[in-house]
Amino acid sequence: MKKLSLTIVLIVLFIGCSGKNEQLFQNKDKSYISESKEINISYDSKIMPDDILKIDIYNMNQKSNILKNSTLLSADTVKENSEYIVTADGTIYLPLLQEVRVQGFTVKELSKELTSKYRKYLKQPYSKVSIKNHKVYVLGEVNKQGIVPMEGNMISVIEAISHAGGLTDHAVQNRVHIISKEGGKHKIRTLDLTKLSTLNIDNIMLKHSSIVYVEPSSSKALRVGVQDYLPILQVISSLASTFLAIDYISSGR
Repeated sequence: MKKLSLTIVLIVLFIGCSGKNEQLFQNKDKSYISESKEINISYDSKIMPDDILKIDIYNMNQKSNILKNSTLLSADTVKENSEYIVTADGTIYLPLLQEVRVQGFTVKELSKELTSKYRKYLKQPYSKVSIKNHKVYVLGEVNKQGIVPMEGNMISVIEAISHAGGLTDHAVQNRVHIISKEGGKHKIRTLDLTKLSTLNIDNIMLKHSSIVYVEPSSSKALRVGVQDYLPILQVISSLASTFLAIDYISSGR
């Protein structure tokens, strides 16, 4: 009886594996990732609630002490080394300026905004803002689009997609696009998640502010040329508008 049960189980497994439906990691071919292609875009993260901002104020080429020695700061919203936690309503509390709304700004925009505001109180001020908590953006055919926080400096594509709730039924598993900054320029490459070699995570680690876009099955197939990525970049731009400020750079033509 036990032998019969085992035989039935093996037959069921064989039938399941012989189906034509595309499955994750079913192909052992090593050509799982496309060549990296440079793209003419630039993007910056938008500041969100719970972000940790490092803000330094310089006054006439010397660092001002107003952010370090102020009694106006709350222990709940400020960390050490001039770092501030963005509250749920998208604000931080700064000396002299008091409550300042920062949500939706990029770091460049906020630096410019604070420099302008502090001119009322300081001579020749200069503000420098950076986001300290690292994150990536997972968009397209995943169950929960948006920000995936990173505990360290890198995260794997598989882990990022898992944090986003996994792929939907409409995901094109062999067309997962990764946009990241390499050598000062943004580049795009495509992963095939149906191939077992994609588990080689050494080659698919994401750095801060990388974008993962899972293509839907209804999308038009993309050709190899970099200019043919424009439609997908436009989709990413519309989906990421809450989290990112994306600019298209002129090609000079």
